[in-house]
Order: sequence, then structure tokens, then C-alpha cells
Amino acid sequence: MFVAVAVLSLSFGIGANTAIFTLVDQVLLRLLPVKDPQQLVLLWGRGPHYGSNNGRYKLSYPMYQDIRDHNEVFSGMFCRWATDMNVSADGKSERVDGELVSGSYFPVLGVGAAVGRVFTADDDQTPGGSPYAVIGFRYWVSRFAGDPNVVGKKIVVNGYPLTIVGVSQAGFDGTDPGSSPSIRVPVMMKAEMDPVGSKFSYNFTSRRGRWVNVFGRLKSGVTLQQAKASLQPFFHQMLEMEVQQKEFAHAAPETRQRFLTMWMDLLPASKGDSNLRRRFSDSLLVLTGVVGLVLLIACANIANLLIARAMGRQKEMALRLALGASRGRIVSQLLVESLLLALAGGTAGIILAVWMDKTLLAFLPTNGTPLTISTTPDSRILAFNLGVSLLTGILFGLVPALQSTRPQLAGTLKEQAGSIAGRKSAGVRKALVVAQVALSLLLLIGAGLFIRSLRNLKYLDPGFQTGNLIAFEINPTMNGYPPRPPILTCNSSRRTSSKPCTFPDVRRPRSSQGLHRQ
Repeated sequence: MFVAVAVLSLSFGIGANTAIFTLVDQVLLRLLPVKDPQQLVLLWGRGPHYGSNNGRYKLSYPMYQDIRDHNEVFSGMFCRWATDMNVSADGKSERVDGELVSGSYFPVLGVGAAVGRVFTADDDQTPGGSPYAVIGFRYWVSRFAGDPNVVGKKIVVNGYPLTIVGVSQAGFDGTDPGSSPSIRVPVMMKAEMDPVGSKFSYNFTSRRGRWVNVFGRLKSGVTLQQAKASLQPFFHQMLEMEVQQKEFAHAAPETRQRFLTMWMDLLPASKGDSNLRRRFSDSLLVLTGVVGLVLLIACANIANLLIARAMGRQKEMALRLALGASRGRIVSQLLVESLLLALAGGTAGIILAVWMDKTLLAFLPTNGTPLTISTTPDSRILAFNLGVSLLTGILFGLVPALQSTRPQLAGTLKEQAGSIAGRKSAGVRKALVVAQVALSLLLLIGAGLFIRSLRNLKYLDPGFQTGNLIAFEINPTMNGYPPRPPILTCNSSRRTSSKPCTFPDVRRPRSSQGLHRQ
């Protein structure tokens, strides 16, 4: 009964910590599986921007080209743009995560191909001149069953035919941990993949449209601060040149001055640029603290059980000491027993951690795209579990072991109450009970408030009936339809001939939802 209670308590404590560490490791701690990830940085033009911006940490494509061709701190640079893509192959169409990437994307990251080839600088030569695609390893296995003959296969992406030239290597999911683009297309195919955006400012020539993430690899021996200081003069030269362009003709002088106060910032990118990290980092840190308290409660509980159990072993300990056993040897024996309990609890905790992670991930909104966070323990998770188990075994086993090896030999051997039930031992047990109650009350109050908040969110009245409602969107342009089709009209009120009606190309203004009626 003692072993069952101890292992069950420890499995919950260690399992919860292992489960949360599995998420923390993949979202917050793990480096990108690329060559020398510590050298990667993300460029960010900070300050008041004049123009359109397509998201966080974006630069215009001409600015990327200028920095790429005129810097002394990077050994290589690449750009990317994440977007949804509609892929049609073998009579089946599906919407997947995709990326437009420069030809230097794979070489700078040091990522090769599992099958075929990846993009090179030759794919960055001519707009519209690289109708190729590199699919991700996960997508290759799930969609094409790992068929090695996929190289050379024709597919249709956003209504445009492309040829698969390769499969990226296994284990590489991109620069956004938590997501895995299924397909990558050369950035030179921007107009074909995004005909609407390319007609406006999100193209290769406009400096007023920011739409690409720009990454650089620092040269050996160049620090982040040195690189940042080196880029500022050239960056401000670009700003001085841009403010003279025609787009600023009607800008107020104050707007021009604010624009010129921008500066180039460099962010460490060894862990990538993760939306998942920005959304859930605080929640994961809070959960880490909570499961730490759960483990402390379990340790206090097992320590109390061990002290109580030691009362039945008073004569054994007294006899060992009387026969000449050293106190250190007996403490070692008791710690080994505690460690065995902890390892058993840790083993059970691994199974519990997998179930907890699957349950937590099921609550996360994925927007139809599966997360790449794995619930299967790897070597890092197993090492963490082992470390926590050993630390836990020492934590809850050391105090009872020290208390058990301080009996009053004469009284204990005469079957009198030994010191294990004395004032010191009783004080330790009371302290452990107080700690258990205090921590449990803290967690109970926090859990109650959390459940109350979830209940309030669930039953919040939005002002309409929410039962049996779904939300969806339609984007015909991804299948080649024009963004603004003509409205067909026919004024037949004064028709006297049998000639067919003519339909002038009259277009309505774009609606706020991007949907048009024909």
C-alpha cells in the first residue's frame, strides 16, 4: 500500500512536470535543427514606417536586396514569406501552409534534400522563371506516402502549374517552430502565387510594401552588437534615398522626419520566429510554476509517509547502529530506497505525460493546420524525467533518512519510544503538513479561479445564438479566378432588335470582406 501510494503521488507530480517541459522545450528552448543556429539573426526595421506592412518583422524586398548586396557582417542572407496555398495533385485539392523563399534559403540554413534537390541562387534570377516546388518531409510522407518518384511530378499551386524538384531533409520544419510548411516555392514566383498582392505594394520593386522576413547568418567572430552598429549607416542612407521618392510627394514634413528616425534592429534567431511562442510563452511559464508546486506537494506527502514508516523500523536502525554500521551507510541505503520509488514514479509519469500533452494540444486552435509539437518523449525529455526523478528522490528521502538514523539506542532496543517519535521528528512532520496544506490551498484557489474564468468565457453571450454555427471563408483567387470579376448587365428596356446584349466591363468597388457578386 505504501509503495502504491508513493508511486501514484510521484507519477502525478513528475508526469505533470515532464508534460509541461515537453511543451516548453519545443516552444521556448529548442534551437532550430540547422547548421550553427546561434549565428542566425532576424532583421527588423524599427520605428514609424511609411507604407503598408504585411506582418511582424517585415521588410520590403528591395531593402532585402540592398542589405544582402552591401553588408560586411553576414556570410549569407535569405528571405521568406509565409502564406496559405491551394495544392492540387492526383485529382485532390487541399489548403496547406506554404512559403515563398529566396534561392539562398536552404544553403544559408545548411539544409539539404532527402530526395531530389533544394533551391539555389539560380532560382532567384527571373520573376516568374522558376516554376518549381520543394515539399516538406512531413507532407511528402503524409500526402505522397514517401514515394521517391515524386521528383518531377506536376502539381497545381494556387492555380499555377509547378514541378516538384525535391523534398527537404527530415527533421526540418522551417524557421517557425510549431508549424511545418508543406510546400516551398521560389520567391520569384510571387506574382503567380499572389496575383492580387503583387499588383499593389507587395512585389519586388515597391519599397513602401513590407512583406518578407529577412534572416542573416553572422560571419565568424562578428557579434550581434557589432553587426547592428555596422548596418545603421547604410540603413539610414537607404531611408534618405527613399524619402526623396515620389511616394513621399504629398507627405507632411513631420511624417518625413519621423520616417528618418527608423533604425535597424537585429534579433537572435537561433530558435526561429515563432507565433506559437509569442502566444503561449507566458501561459507555459505559469504552468511550469504550477506543476512545480504539485511536485513539491507530492514530495511533502511522500516525506511524511517515509517518516511515519520509519517509526516501524526504529529497532532495525538502532540495531544496525549498535552493531557498528555508520550513519552514512544507513542514510545511503534509505536514499537508494527513495530513489527507487522516485524512478518508479518517473516511469509511470512518462506515460501520464504523453496523455497530458495530447489533452493540452487538443485545446489549442490550429486553424486547420496540425501543430508539429510532438508528444512522444525523445532523449531530451527522458533525460529531464530522469533528472527530476533523481532530484525528487533525494528531496523527499533525505530528511526522513537523517531523522531515522538518530534513535536513542538504549531506549529503542528496550522497546521504548524512540526519538523518531520525539519532538524533532514531530516538528518536521508538522512542518511538512503545513507546507502541504498551504501549497494545496494555493493551487485549489488558483484552479477555482481558472475554472470560473473558463466558465464565464464559455457562457458569454455574444448577442446571437451560437449553436450549430460554423465559420468559413472563400478565396477564389487561389484557384486562378480574377480578384474583381466584371458585373454582367444588359439594358433591354429599349431593345427593338434581336441582337444579343453586350456586357461592358463595369466593376464594383471592392467590398470590405473581399467578396464580389457577379
